[in-house]
Amino acid sequence: MILIIPIILGVVEGIISVALTILTIKSYIKTRIKITLIMVLLNFTIAINGFLFAFTISIPEIYELLAYWCYIILIIFAVSSILFVLLFFEYIEMGMIRTNLTFIFGSLIGALIATLFVPGQINLFYSSVFDSWLINLSDYVRIIIGILGIFTILRLIKAFYIINKTESSNNIKFQFKLFFLGIIFGIIGLFFSSLSGIILTDVNFFLGTIIRGLYPLFLSLGLLIVFIAYFLNPYSALLITQKVYQIIVFNQDGVTLFESRQFYPSKSKKATLITGAIYGLSSMIRHALGIESRPGSLKYEDRTLIFVYRENTQGQNIGFTLISNRDSQILRNGLNNFANLFMQKFQNKLENWNGSIASFHGANKFIRKSFPFLNV
Repeated sequence: MILIIPIILGVVEGIISVALTILTIKSYIKTRIKITLIMVLLNFTIAINGFLFAFTISIPEIYELLAYWCYIILIIFAVSSILFVLLFFEYIEMGMIRTNLTFIFGSLIGALIATLFVPGQINLFYSSVFDSWLINLSDYVRIIIGILGIFTILRLIKAFYIINKTESSNNIKFQFKLFFLGIIFGIIGLFFSSLSGIILTDVNFFLGTIIRGLYPLFLSLGLLIVFIAYFLNPYSALLITQKVYQIIVFNQDGVTLFESRQFYPSKSKKATLITGAIYGLSSMIRHALGIESRPGSLKYEDRTLIFVYRENTQGQNIGFTLISNRDSQILRNGLNNFANLFMQKFQNKLENWNGSIASFHGANKFIRKSFPFLNV
């Protein structure tokens, strides 16, 4: 009877995670934003963790080997979900995943997983009080889990501090804070219930075991908060630390064809001056270096210009520039999508252009399609 509540909590955790997994898969299919793949893996591992937890604690006494391997897999999926959380926050903060930081954290997780297979690190026993298989972890495993917990919480606090300082709109900040609250509630709850339960088990077996079995409750509540935050805008949290100021389209002579200024307030001059400067600087660099290729990006203080180029059927080059606060693969993918849509729609008008930029005003709808996370 005591096991009913943990089993229900595990199933609820799994159901919410499956729902989030489906939503993030749909987001990836629609936008092709790679960070959503990290979210898919995160939600998937948490779903497996929830269902497996409900199954493991209900394994009969005669299946000792099955219970042992279920606990091993359960711990592996739990620490893997922590890794995906860190990768997610690393990506939205930096626009990339730093190899050195990932290596350090991956090494901690690798050490923990390797330790699980060392004899004596996990003590499996059947409790007649709870009618369930339970485990005790060695002090070495407990220390690694503690280090992982401290490292994770510090990393999340750093991410929250940096993102809170961004110039993003209040709506996006509120959405991210809600999203962050759900993640950190689940993470802290996971480590609190696990470590507190492990420590209390030595003092009060019954109370400690109950607390250890409550971690699906924390994860379920955290996931529910994440679920609500996700529905506010499935895309905006992905670029909270990256801002787009302008998108400009120009021809090979440096003449502006299209300009969009519907994002963050900017002190940038008119697009004609910007494209003229881009054209002149690009020509100077190519001539000085003796190369034919055009720059992929230019950075000046707190502004970065990202470029992609396309050719029309007459062999003329059309440039697409995105002015942001940093380079980002997410923004570059969006700009590539915009460039493709622009060329498909306005190919004929580009070949017979009469000098009127009004011909390309319809391109704004392509910005909404290529950058759905910008709330345009």
